[in-house]
Amino acid sequence: MSVPEQIGAAVPDAPPSPSASSSSSASSAPAHAPSAPRWTRRMARIGAAWASTLVLFALWALCTRSAPDTRALPSPGEVAAAFVDMRDEGALWPSVRVSVLRVLAGLSVGVALAVPAGVVSGASRPGRALIDKPVHMLRAIPFPALAPLLIVTLGIGEAMKVTLIAVGAFALVYVNVRDGVRAIDSGLLELARAYRMPRHVVFTKILLCGVLPQFMTGLRFAITVSWIALVTCETVNSSAGIGYLLARSQQFFRTDQMVLCIVLYAALGLLSEWAVGALERLLHTHG
Repeated sequence: MSVPEQIGAAVPDAPPSPSASSSSSASSAPAHAPSAPRWTRRMARIGAAWASTLVLFALWALCTRSAPDTRALPSPGEVAAAFVDMRDEGALWPSVRVSVLRVLAGLSVGVALAVPAGVVSGASRPGRALIDKPVHMLRAIPFPALAPLLIVTLGIGEAMKVTLIAVGAFALVYVNVRDGVRAIDSGLLELARAYRMPRHVVFTKILLCGVLPQFMTGLRFAITVSWIALVTCETVNSSAGIGYLLARSQQFFRTDQMVLCIVLYAALGLLSEWAVGALERLLHTHG
């Protein structure tokens, strides 16, 4: 038997001290304490997320308590009444549906063109020299300035509206995908080349996974810009859409309907953000 083992065998085990036993019991006590119900924690998180929005609505209601003829801003009750009137008129939900379809169509076209263009521009210098400068020039053109050119070339139908939305979505997704490709570690690509990994594995496991965060950021900005472009294109020869309702309410000076259209845009923007977040979680889960 070695010397350390002899020392350990000769020294008897010391009894646990009261302070140690009390600290161990104190540390184990919270483990058995009942936790808060899950629905309580969930409601607390939802309340914290919506607290600032509820404060804004409360301030809005507080600032519009005076008589309607003494203020320019309609109250929440008047906006709710405008919602009921437009719903009963039959113009509300068809206009919302048309606007959503236009945004989805333009966003799909823009993303479908921006992803390969961003990959080519970020992966090769000739591709960047060919694509980068025209895209930056396109980004600098305001939508009201671009709309007349599209009307001349495409007419005043749905093609012009979808194209205008696609242009706004394309530029933002392109820039983020390009920067995402350029930020991928070149060592990973060299390692994959050294181990002769298949191209589809390199594309899915290295390229797509590396670009995904920047792509989702670009998609969020692209959706926001798509709703902004929608306002411009729906004021041109439109008989349906939220932009059409907004232009009509401005013509007749219906401030309650104007604010209702703004609230609809805000609600659809929140819904779009939720949809992108759900898509991101789904991709991370199956990625």
